[in-house]
Amino acid sequence: MALTITVPGNASDMAGVPGNNKYVIKRIQFDSSYLSGGESLTATQLGLESIHMVIVDVEDSGFVAQYDYAGEKVALYSAGADAEDGLDEVANTTNVSAVYARVLAFGR
Repeated sequence: MALTITVPGNASDMAGVPGNNKYVIKRIQFDSSYLSGGESLTATQLGLESIHMVIVDVEDSGFVAQYDYAGEKVALYSAGADAEDGLDEVANTTNVSAVYARVLAFGR
């Protein structure tokens, strides 16, 4: 499965250019069958040639997202049963289609 990528309602669909870098703001929606290790999110999907930095902010769902630069993926995490061990990645094939996140990506 794949992420659905849109522009948030109050953001511009235009990329900005700070110096010789670009930035984009997108809204992503996870799908009904989460893949262990995260969902693909590449520079090309965001309208960039390469990614320098990604900030992912999950909207009101209780999940935390992290971008994997080497794998070009967004992984979802939630509080584990044992608070001592930190966050646990969402289980493979979990339906997370109601989870949306805002992505701020800098690149070229």
